Amino acid sequence: MPPVLFVEGDDEWIVAEAARRLAEAFRAACPEGEVNEYAAAGSGVQEACADASTVALFATNRLVVLDATDLLRGRRVTAEDLDALLDEAKEASASGDSRALDRLAPKARSLVRAAGTSLDGEGGALVAAGKVCGRVKRAGRAAELASLLARKEEGADEGEDEGAAGRLLDYVRRASAGDNVLLVRAFLPDPDHELTSALRQGAAASLRCEGDAERRRRLADIGLERVIDRRAVADPEVFSTLTERGRLSARPFLMELDRLIAGAAGGRVTAEAAVRLVADERKEYGSDFVEAVGRRDFLKALSLLDRLMSTDDFTAFRPWGKESAAPSPGGGKKGPKGEAAFFPLLGLLAGEFRRMLALRAALAESHPGAKGASPRLPEGRDYRDFQLKLLPKMKEPSRGRAPLAVDGHPFVLFKSFEASLGWSLDELVDALAGLAGVDAGVKSGEGSGPELLEAWVLSRIRPAAVDRRRGSG
Repeated sequence: MPPVLFVEGDDEWIVAEAARRLAEAFRAACPEGEVNEYAAAGSGVQEACADASTVALFATNRLVVLDATDLLRGRRVTAEDLDALLDEAKEASASGDSRALDRLAPKARSLVRAAGTSLDGEGGALVAAGKVCGRVKRAGRAAELASLLARKEEGADEGEDEGAAGRLLDYVRRASAGDNVLLVRAFLPDPDHELTSALRQGAAASLRCEGDAERRRRLADIGLERVIDRRAVADPEVFSTLTERGRLSARPFLMELDRLIAGAAGGRVTAEAAVRLVADERKEYGSDFVEAVGRRDFLKALSLLDRLMSTDDFTAFRPWGKESAAPSPGGGKKGPKGEAAFFPLLGLLAGEFRRMLALRAALAESHPGAKGASPRLPEGRDYRDFQLKLLPKMKEPSRGRAPLAVDGHPFVLFKSFEASLGWSLDELVDALAGLAGVDAGVKSGEGSGPELLEAWVLSRIRPAAVDRRRGSG
């Protein structure tokens, strides 16, 4: 069996689906084999390579699937990174500290390889150093970097690289055909990355499209397959209607198609139903989700989160003057698309909770006894009182307390303050800590961003609130 397979593409769902179908084909060919999946985060690369290079004790063959999307996107090396490394090496060289130089040489190689530059091409270290230094406008220091790259640590293996990318690169170069297969999948990998080039030299498949027309044809094929799989039929115009708005990613396309199939009378999806779905689609904004969470309307927040993560464009704030009386900090400016919008959305939510917590903390200082939810206040329940009476008192510095660490338009602060009244101080602290946990969980590979954020929202739904919504529904 080929030791390494590589699947890349420009649509995240399609790349993941290709890996899934390859795994199904492997299970059909090797009924007694096993399939293991890893993400490149943490020790994932090390475990995946170890799994692929060892004999399976309880299986005939083994397929190891590694999601290397993050690994194959070269890290942007900054001038500060390079200067710090070379300045330290210059000091060590001036003092004759060879041990320090031996310690810095692996760091230099790791930095170059993380930027996706090969050290083994024509010209070796000198060419690689010139490329990296040229990118950050430090061409004059290329000779210093090349000298450091050429320095080999005593006893080091000539073919051994630093870090996860180096470990995987070393495995790809050394692996030979056998009973196990390492399947590497990546969404939009850096084409100039050394590891990407090495993977493409073996058994590789590129699922990229040349243009929008090809993407529409691909989605139509996937849509037809989905309709047949659901034992339904669809008018040919359905697929073109769903893609004519420029939304050409598979995940939102299939979500809309599934909605149409679920509501199709007699199992037939009509062109009229697709047109109606497109016409009735409402635009959602990141601030809508944040406001729903702040009001503790968690069921609506879950619905909004699902819509935001499944669309092909993401707008942080509703433009001022459209269904809102407040000035929007970001206007109507659009940001990342699809799942790439997760971290901006998480940032919006965390920023709102930090603002709510600061306001409630200041309120507790200026009005003792107002630490619980729904506190009674002599003033500040409407915007005018809040702006003229309560906010100045909350911002007023007093002995032993720092001034209110929140700036912004008074109406924005009022909306945050209004939402914070439904939370106790302890609940706000716990919520903010939970958001920090979501951020850490995504970066450590514990789960996907939408899944972890959805779990965070679900954990705050009170059974009584659910019962009330069911009763009203």
